[in-house]
Amino acid sequence: MEMNVKTLLTLLMLFVSLKGSAQMIVVDKNGVSPTKYDYTSVARQITEGCATKYDQAKAIYRWLCANISYDTTYSIYTADECWEQRRGVCQAYSELFYRLGEPLGLKVRIISGTSKTEDDPAGSHAWVFVVTEGRSTGILIDPTWGAGTVKGKVFTRNDNDMSWFHVDPHWMIFTHFPDDPDYQLLSEPVSRQQFDALPILKPMLGEYGFSATDIFRRCMAGQTGMPEIYNEGRGYVRMVQAPLEKELRIGTEYVVGVQLLRQCEPALVNKDFYKDWVEQDGVIWQRFVPTVPGEASLNIRKPGEKSYWTVLEYRVPQPTQADLARLEQRDPLLMPEIERLKNLNKESLRQCGVDGKKLLDAVRAGRVTALPVIYRLDGKLLLDDVPLDETLRVGQTYTFRFRPYYGKAWAVINEDDWYLEWSQDPETGAWVTSVTPQKAGTLKLSVQTEEGGDFWSCLKYVVKP
Repeated sequence: MEMNVKTLLTLLMLFVSLKGSAQMIVVDKNGVSPTKYDYTSVARQITEGCATKYDQAKAIYRWLCANISYDTTYSIYTADECWEQRRGVCQAYSELFYRLGEPLGLKVRIISGTSKTEDDPAGSHAWVFVVTEGRSTGILIDPTWGAGTVKGKVFTRNDNDMSWFHVDPHWMIFTHFPDDPDYQLLSEPVSRQQFDALPILKPMLGEYGFSATDIFRRCMAGQTGMPEIYNEGRGYVRMVQAPLEKELRIGTEYVVGVQLLRQCEPALVNKDFYKDWVEQDGVIWQRFVPTVPGEASLNIRKPGEKSYWTVLEYRVPQPTQADLARLEQRDPLLMPEIERLKNLNKESLRQCGVDGKKLLDAVRAGRVTALPVIYRLDGKLLLDDVPLDETLRVGQTYTFRFRPYYGKAWAVINEDDWYLEWSQDPETGAWVTSVTPQKAGTLKLSVQTEEGGDFWSCLKYVVKP
């Protein structure tokens, strides 16, 4: 018998095809399959103590996330089967949400559409819209994604993840595209082409302090590159300021502001760890300049743990000549030529006042190929003029000029030859001596911290014939 469109709409047959298998389900006008159960008692039990429709929806969401597992066999689609087996696919999660809300007078609409993940850029999906006040004012909820994640055939339950309850429409549209554009809940619905072009961003970014509206507008304007943002910092940090682009440029300064919500140790990482945060009004700040291509990231170390967890991760591309020019102007000690030097200790070089431009010029001229070993100086001296190359030669004369802030006596020691005589510059107060090493081995600039005590090395050189 031939059926017209009206007859087909009356029957409302839903044909679902997943993983090469097909199943036909009869649904009612709300897109829900028939039920043989009365869910009134369990719905009241789940929502006991809830005074509002909003609270009832939240309680049902929490119960589904905590008790229903994702069906990795892709065979359970209905509320009744989901209730019996305590598992189901997205359609089953949504139907059970509907059935639990129905006896409470909770108006639930099942939304069908497309979702996208890193593994599946265009998968069929279902979620819900729940009217919480008025005739049509409601919220978007995805109990399936709130419950957990699936990798292959393994379902991993989330730990009380509320990010998929009452989702800001501007977050939802990054991953969920409803067949009915009204359920985008946006003043100007996006097209499928625009949806496909959006990056995959999730509402947990809101927990980090990022604005859904601002990021949505930014991406719609074509600025779709975003850093990788991970779960591990949720509940620990809130971002007050951070670059939102995917790539950071060498030589460019970025400002990062972080509010600590729980005790942890934050660090910016670009090969080296940068922990010199400045606190102001409950927010810690750092000016950060990437110097090494590869990755840059914001990380936190939680109490009692040895490892750091990545929160934000950026790409740092190979520098252009303009990048290197900016870096050299900002801080010559950060230049790649100096980064490659053996025995580099930038913190100590800064502490003892080494001129970065002078050092860079010496490296480029081939006069410095490796730095002397710099021991922990703790502000003991400023180096005005000392050899900057690790290797000294027997018979050549070298000048040591520095301003000590600490120590009873200073000496240059070449194996068992000691040089203890110093002159003092009357204008700068610098100590000055000239040394001609006579023995191959080591030469050290050393300090005596206590009267009659041992001498401790500050700089160590290699002396070759």
